[in-house]
Amino acid sequence: MDVDVYEDHDIVGKPIQCTGIMTSYLHELIHLDGWENFLVNTIDGTRVFGPEGESVYVKLKKNYIVDRALFDQHLAKLAQNAGTEYHYKHRFTGSSFEQDGLRLSFADGTSAHDTVLVGSDGPGSLVAKSAGLFGQRKFVVGVQARVSLKKTIDPHTVDFYVDKNADGYIGWMVPENDHIARIGVASYQHAHEYFQELNKKMKGNILEWQSGAIPLYNPDLKTGLSKKEGDVFLVGDAATMVKATTYGGIIPGMMAAEELAKVILDGKHASHYESSWRKRIGRDLWLHLLMRKYMDKFSLLDYKRLIQYTNQEKVLEVLGQHDREYPSRLLLKILWREPRFLRFAF
Repeated sequence: MDVDVYEDHDIVGKPIQCTGIMTSYLHELIHLDGWENFLVNTIDGTRVFGPEGESVYVKLKKNYIVDRALFDQHLAKLAQNAGTEYHYKHRFTGSSFEQDGLRLSFADGTSAHDTVLVGSDGPGSLVAKSAGLFGQRKFVVGVQARVSLKKTIDPHTVDFYVDKNADGYIGWMVPENDHIARIGVASYQHAHEYFQELNKKMKGNILEWQSGAIPLYNPDLKTGLSKKEGDVFLVGDAATMVKATTYGGIIPGMMAAEELAKVILDGKHASHYESSWRKRIGRDLWLHLLMRKYMDKFSLLDYKRLIQYTNQEKVLEVLGQHDREYPSRLLLKILWREPRFLRFAF
């Protein structure tokens, strides 16, 4: 198929608004040929800290820390080598159905015509708005910076911080090496204040800001619209395909993109796309959302219990065997080994 990419900026991947940590499923989605161009670090463990400093260490399958701009540019190069044409500085402003397809409009006054429009334009998706697919959305604010640290840190362990403030809060420190890390927080409100508190604790010297809005998954959102004149589809953050527990969305978005490619190549439409991506990732995105709703109601005691129950060899063994992409594959196994986790459902 002939493919055109309309890029808002003059370079792919900038500005960076992403932590750039991906689970081991990345190698199942793309060949990592040329990985040295974008891979910054690998992670094999995580520490999760509760509100009062209690913690648990979990051994992980290999996670990848990437330079998100270079990662996006790597994928863009693959697309261009396959014949995709990139149009830079093309800020999309709207679309309309016409007799023979879709008319796309851009801020510079130019327009284009096509029969399939894919919105992969982020949480505030203008493609979604122009097609009437934006719906009801809830966001958290992510505030992140690359920082240099005076102290030496473990370069292969990512730290997560949870809290009882019911703001959807999660904090993180993702190491690039033993002295540079990406420190950030995400929450429904007060994200900048929370970031300042965390960075003050870490004594980080800010090198670069990397912040942005993050959508919460909405299972009721429509992600496609098909008419006889053409089709509009949403993918990734534009479709709220984000894990609500960790606010990560790269892998779910890539999985949905695979399903979308099949639908487009087969000449199918919105209903097929809805059913295919939901079959692949919908249940797990819903479980992440359910867990986020529970976590937003946690008390100090709940967090203490969560870390206490997790910090058992029989539970840690299960967590080490499964990545966080698919909670459906591990929740029953964890409950079997530690039934007290059920108390959080109430």
